[in-house]
Amino acid sequence: MSHETENTNLQRRAFMTGAAGAGFAVASLAGATRAQAQEGGSQLRDFEGKTAIVTGAARGIGLSCADALAARGANVVLFDVAGQIAEVPYPLATQGDLNAAKAQIEAHNVQAITIKGDVRDMAAQQQAVTAAMDTFGSVDFVIPNAGITQTGFLEELSEEEVDLVLDINLKGVIKTIQAVTPILRQQNSGRIVTMASVTGRMGSQRFPVYSATKWAVIGLTKTTAEALGPHNVTANALCPTLVRTGLLENDYVLSTMVPGTTLEWEQFEGFAQQMHMLPQGFYGPEHVGNVAAFLCSDGAAMISGDVLDIAAGFNARFPA
Repeated sequence: MSHETENTNLQRRAFMTGAAGAGFAVASLAGATRAQAQEGGSQLRDFEGKTAIVTGAARGIGLSCADALAARGANVVLFDVAGQIAEVPYPLATQGDLNAAKAQIEAHNVQAITIKGDVRDMAAQQQAVTAAMDTFGSVDFVIPNAGITQTGFLEELSEEEVDLVLDINLKGVIKTIQAVTPILRQQNSGRIVTMASVTGRMGSQRFPVYSATKWAVIGLTKTTAEALGPHNVTANALCPTLVRTGLLENDYVLSTMVPGTTLEWEQFEGFAQQMHMLPQGFYGPEHVGNVAAFLCSDGAAMISGDVLDIAAGFNARFPA
């Protein structure tokens, strides 16, 4: 081997050793940064100084959305009816649930305000916005999540039953957006994440009015994205499939999924496993909360007017 070739090889080895060392140093730094960001199980606090309003926040998906935002530093206004609506045939969240939700959010070293109110009541909605502005000075993230379900073929449902679902699931979302829009326009910023459903992407004969309201929420979200886009406000809709919450895990839903029978939860779980492409039955509401938090992050700044399925692969069956 010539001296020239040997010198060249030595230089290459030195370069590769240096490059590997530099790569190791960068990886170590990145790992240390991640470890610092996740110390104690917490996330990077990129929502410090931000404020969220979440409706239906005492339990389930609403609470998980609030929790995911609070984990990243956002203060939260927790809005919930926190009591039973007589016409709803299954248990709703309680005052105790709302109190527990407040404690859970504050455990993230942020502030939480509770508003006990009905989304059908515009005055209560405006109270939540006023509380957010008076206490925190802004409304940055809005999650209109409150909703109820209802089963039965369309011809079986009374006018009162139809009105109830429309008033809460659709008009309640409309009122939430109406209440926050003046602030978002004035701020020239904000994120809205609405809660639709897989039944807002396809028909559901056992949930006809519920399905109709979720289709409508998608349309409302797209309209909001168009209207508020010039004010630097994004609006997107989430479509979960089968999430394990009180909205589904109750005797009313389980007894009406298959007329004339009473399903056990384990049987319903088997149905969920068959529905999903991934090896997953019902999943926890935290999966929805994490996606909602992403849509509020800088990483989603260019996503607006979109519909995101949280479907464990079920949406692979949808047309493109």
